[in-house]
Amino acid sequence: MIKSFGSRMGDYLTHSRREPLGLAVVEVDRVLKASGVRRMLTEWRAEDVKSPAGRRPILDATAALSLILLQIRLGRPTLITELAQTLLQLSSTQRKILHLTHDGNDERAYERIWDAVQRLIRLVDEFPGRRDKVLTEAEYRETVADRDPVLCRVRRKRMHTLANALVHATWLLLPSELRDRFHGNTAIDATFVPLYGKSGNPSSRVLDGDRRTANPDGGWYRREGDHGAVSHADARFLNKARPDGKVKGTSTRKLSWGIETEIARMTPNHPSEIDQFPLLTTGLGFHIPGAIAGEGLQLLTSLHDRGHKINLFIMDRAYPAAIYSEFHVPARLLGAKLVFDYKDKDLGVKAHHPDGFVQVSGSWYLDSLPEVLRTADATVLTARKKHGESAGKLAKAEAEYEKKTRPAKRHIDSDALQKAEQALKDARKQYGPGARALAQAEDLYKKQLKRRAHYQLKSKGHMSADGTRRYLIPEPSTENGHLKTPHRYQQKTVMMKLPVGVPEKDKNPGGLKHEQYFPYGDEQWSAAYGMRNGVESVNRNLKRSQYEDIANPDKRAVRGNTFTYLVIALATVVENLRQILSFYKRKLALDRVTPKNRDIPSTFWQSDGPAVRLEDGSQPPG
Repeated sequence: MIKSFGSRMGDYLTHSRREPLGLAVVEVDRVLKASGVRRMLTEWRAEDVKSPAGRRPILDATAALSLILLQIRLGRPTLITELAQTLLQLSSTQRKILHLTHDGNDERAYERIWDAVQRLIRLVDEFPGRRDKVLTEAEYRETVADRDPVLCRVRRKRMHTLANALVHATWLLLPSELRDRFHGNTAIDATFVPLYGKSGNPSSRVLDGDRRTANPDGGWYRREGDHGAVSHADARFLNKARPDGKVKGTSTRKLSWGIETEIARMTPNHPSEIDQFPLLTTGLGFHIPGAIAGEGLQLLTSLHDRGHKINLFIMDRAYPAAIYSEFHVPARLLGAKLVFDYKDKDLGVKAHHPDGFVQVSGSWYLDSLPEVLRTADATVLTARKKHGESAGKLAKAEAEYEKKTRPAKRHIDSDALQKAEQALKDARKQYGPGARALAQAEDLYKKQLKRRAHYQLKSKGHMSADGTRRYLIPEPSTENGHLKTPHRYQQKTVMMKLPVGVPEKDKNPGGLKHEQYFPYGDEQWSAAYGMRNGVESVNRNLKRSQYEDIANPDKRAVRGNTFTYLVIALATVVENLRQILSFYKRKLALDRVTPKNRDIPSTFWQSDGPAVRLEDGSQPPG
């Protein structure tokens, strides 16, 4: 607590009730100091200005960042009027801590905060242009034409650097002993964040047509399948330049307008490990829906460059779809052990090696692997699609019956009991055959995976820079015929190399695109992939109305993608701080922590010794 928050738990909770604003100011200052973003913003402004001449602004970009972070930490909307109200509540000391040199006590406070926010946005805005109105077609075309692609790329890189420096600061607030416990397992996922947008707005990829929102650089999002989508009108425009006419549109009633944010989240070192360190967001990225190319590697590279350990890298099926040389190879060279799901078409045999090996669902096996074991993944997938709904409905019916008849809940009369029993009987009659068929298929699949392991090559060491991987031949067993034939299996180690002169149509050269660390579907893979739930939970936390509420555009009325990016980054900082505090509460609790007592100081242990001074020599708050 002293390292992370500058205060002991009991003192912190007391202070949070007596002076929440002061406590929030201290936390914002600690984060910004640890991140180094104030120096970063100053350097970027120096790069951008043509001359150092002129009067310095009363509120600069660093002041705007401090005020926005404070606002989110306090759980308040990031509207300019609300920022001005918060500024008025700060004491002179608090303003000095946050580098806010204006007291807000004149009629120009609103304009000065607005100007400071715009200065901050300009430093990291990859979509410069007018946002003061809804643009006509001519105005939007002019806006896009005026953008300097090189400068836009520079500002995009700055935005990613800024966001990751901020979340990294919360990591640095942890004691080194806690940071050292983490072995580098990370899960990544993208989540949609809405912008203000009217139905029918043209895609940002389409120049034709008047805009219908003052946020014209967002994109249409579709939850199912590929998240990047276009409306029917956009599809007609895009197909003019495509003779094959393959772009398909979707009704805007099924789409949402906004952006996506990429999140990298720590996971436990092992699925069975419990609460050894707080699980924090360690990396962020931002893009228009569907424009996911390069995002996974960008997150991984950022983690590596900031000194994080790299181990399991867990993701859904969208990321491995990248070109192997642009993701799979560089990711593994950084030390990542890839764990991911497959599209249906990617299951089964995907590559062969001339020395007598076959790649099945991401792992290499002896080519004596029986056909039934090669198709096991596709077979169980078919059963899941055919009988999964029946199994789910039967499980729901059984849970409902248990809920209604549980004695500890309430007394149930004979008529109600008879109705519940009849409902369960009907469900078993209707859905039972499908559920049993699925259970049998799953049981068979587990047995097939155990058999398949006897033929599997085991990875040895790290991949070389040229894509070479080393594998150990499996041990002889009754299942694999004791490896007596063919003769080539008698070697102990095999080297997988990229084939020379790979044709462009080969999307899986040397098996690299489909390889992953654990055999797909087995217990190790299932346990590791299950840890991805942690990154999905942070998505929900950030969107909950009682927390950061990033799914509500009404709370961030400043227009444009970039302001939303900034709000997401700062909201993630606050969510990380909450995760750290919750971890300390679990470790210091003297009793079971509940919503009723989690903010009461006496619930938690606290040293009776003298207050510990902070690193700068000052006393902690409280």
